Amino acid sequence: MNPLREWNRFWFGPISARPLGAFRVVLGVLILANLALLSFELDYWFVDTGLLRPAEAKDVSGALRPSILHHIHGATGVRAYFAATAVVAVLFTIGWRTRVMGVILYLLMLSIQQRNVVSNCGVDTLILVMLFYAMLSPCGAAYSLDARRRQRRQGIWAEPLVIPWAQRLIQLQLSLIYLNTAILKCNGSSWLGGTALHYVINNTEVSRPHLRWLSDYPLAINGMTYLALAAEFAIPFLLWFKPTRKWTALMGLGLHAVVLLTVNVPLFGEVMCACYLAFLDPEEVQSLVRILNPGHWLQRLRRTSTESGIMLPGRVDVPPGGLPAPHLVDPSHEPFPLAHASGIGRRLN
Repeated sequence: MNPLREWNRFWFGPISARPLGAFRVVLGVLILANLALLSFELDYWFVDTGLLRPAEAKDVSGALRPSILHHIHGATGVRAYFAATAVVAVLFTIGWRTRVMGVILYLLMLSIQQRNVVSNCGVDTLILVMLFYAMLSPCGAAYSLDARRRQRRQGIWAEPLVIPWAQRLIQLQLSLIYLNTAILKCNGSSWLGGTALHYVINNTEVSRPHLRWLSDYPLAINGMTYLALAAEFAIPFLLWFKPTRKWTALMGLGLHAVVLLTVNVPLFGEVMCACYLAFLDPEEVQSLVRILNPGHWLQRLRRTSTESGIMLPGRVDVPPGGLPAPHLVDPSHEPFPLAHASGIGRRLN
């Protein structure tokens, strides 16, 4: 095995575009959710009558963090800016002029983040980083209007292939986030001592009050703390291998579900889990799309109901022996045979 050849294949060997396309769709939906959450307090965070005036926000951000919103002062202008950003996010999600929309969306979201840096948290940075990688990637090559238009123009319905270097950056970034987080947690005594979750659920600023009863069960606190730490060490390695990928992804989903129920940090876990899509094979993506497709479940429900003898609306159940003989008529030879026999055919004419 030639190491240099394997290195080049890892970064530049063509692979299926489906995982990257699925990641783009989910990321676009999460960006829209982020904009929706910000819209509840636009006046406080982004308008000149709120926490910081544009000049003050510019001084806090610094000269190296320019923002279009530094030059927009009124509430109407800010709302128009957010509406335009949402429109671009929709176009990016459905894959219309994906390359251009990706660049525009990144710049618009960057201006939102740099307008008021004191309100930023980890999810804002995570969205920008992943959107930056998506902007550099051919993420519109699958599951997009661009891909459908290209296929119709060329008349070729083959599997779309892309050069994966930007997708590899998404994978490496996610792995480094988990690994770095786990290593930093081991530098203190609370995580290694199994008590970290106690302080998390009793943090009145970000915790959810309905889970504080867990403080009365130290063994449960110890177990959950060590499980979370073990998961953060395991995920960045096991996601890369197909035999362990499914179970590792389920472990990550469970980890972030527990974090979501414990800490009020919306969308962070959702964006992290969306990055799992970049690790999937095209067959795994196709299986996931089929599972999430409502039509697939409806077909299974109809199949089950047919086998059990239950009639569903909009479906004709054929008996095992077939249709009765009078109905088995070739319409190309004798249309409306019963109507002609009774004289109704003359009235239809």
